[in-house]
Amino acid sequence: MKELLARPGFLAPAGTVGADVSYLLALIFTILFLVAWRLAKRGQGTRHHNLILVSMVSMVLYFCGYYYARQLGVLSLESEEGFGGPVEVYNNVFIPILTTHLILVTLGLVMAIYMLFQGFRASEKNGGEYRLKEEPLNVRPKTFKMLYLIILGLWAVFVAMRFGSMGKVIAWTLIFATVAGVIGLEKLIERLLPNGARRHRVLGRATMIIYALVLATSTATYLMLYVIYPAG
Repeated sequence: MKELLARPGFLAPAGTVGADVSYLLALIFTILFLVAWRLAKRGQGTRHHNLILVSMVSMVLYFCGYYYARQLGVLSLESEEGFGGPVEVYNNVFIPILTTHLILVTLGLVMAIYMLFQGFRASEKNGGEYRLKEEPLNVRPKTFKMLYLIILGLWAVFVAMRFGSMGKVIAWTLIFATVAGVIGLEKLIERLLPNGARRHRVLGRATMIIYALVLATSTATYLMLYVIYPAG
């Protein structure tokens, strides 16, 4: 898989298959989310539900596989990715943009999973059409404890495997910490937005902003790596 992803790409002379496919899919997923958001604004709940379900599941599966196979962020942070620009630009421009991108990707993936479950919990199907329920939506304390135990167990397994470098351990720790943080915020979210329908709308808009920023930072990262400052 790594050899395939490292082959010459088709968008830029210095690009790779992995980078080109990743950027195109980031663009496609963002467009799909915008379309799904527009459907929700028009009250077409079922079409919104079906499109967002397929696109979010596809995005999560792809990016988990992609970042696992290529470890773009970790390799770049460890100066192994092949940035060909000045050291000052690498440290002061590229690394901050890349770090922001990785944080947004992690948060976006977590929010994708969260919004899927929250959407199912906050909606009901009447007459073949999904509609949000205008009522309080809460999670039982036992459910919180079970989720934290699962996260702790998975984190312990990933850290034990170490994935070959401390950078990868830190990256996976940040991912699990983000997941745990979002779950911990659920209680605060329940207090601020007790109504399930309103919560889904507000967090849906916030998630769309995150995906737009992911696309912006992905574009900047791609341009700097493969167009402006390619290696060699």
